[in-house]
Amino acid sequence: MRLKHIVWDWNGTLLNDAEASCNAANELFKKRNLGSVSIDMYKDKIVYPVINVYIEAGFDFSNESYQDVCDEYIANYLNNSHIISLHKDALAVLKQFKNKGLKQHIVSASDREILTQQIQDHGLRSYFVNILGQDNNRGDSKTLLAEKLVSLVKCEPSEMLFIGDTIHDFEVAKETGMRCCLVSNGHCSEERLKATGVPVFRNLTELFENYKDFF
Repeated sequence: MRLKHIVWDWNGTLLNDAEASCNAANELFKKRNLGSVSIDMYKDKIVYPVINVYIEAGFDFSNESYQDVCDEYIANYLNNSHIISLHKDALAVLKQFKNKGLKQHIVSASDREILTQQIQDHGLRSYFVNILGQDNNRGDSKTLLAEKLVSLVKCEPSEMLFIGDTIHDFEVAKETGMRCCLVSNGHCSEERLKATGVPVFRNLTELFENYKDFF
């Protein structure tokens, strides 16, 4: 079946922010005397919903609210904005998919306001037909957002390719019937991504050059 839509994850896939996210998490851990993690350890731990990361790290949500932790994390993350950028090949690949006549969308677990602002700041708004983010900053599952997108575009999910950087992106694609490719230069280690069984590429350039071979 012919591919008609590209569905992008944002954080880690188009936006190079894994280091900023790791730094933000480490500030939370250190404040609570829970140590810290390296970027490689972070990529081996990240899961969605994100609350499970904090529980495993030793957070006690009987003494503080999860929402307060999320608010603190976002403040830390935004304080690391100076090290956040697009992946170096993100714009070129967006242009190449656009030139192929494919419609592009974003489905993200990020807070909608922060997501929209980041996309605008990088001058990318015109590339996306639909931008779907969460109405909170809790890092919850985005399956419902992906299901909403399928209903909005009114096509078969198999005509949509979900491009992400985490196991959750694979899970969302599987649950909604979309095809899926993953990149390993984001928030999740290559080893974990390859265990999903879908194509995994080192970067977006490699993905664009090879994705057709898998479908």
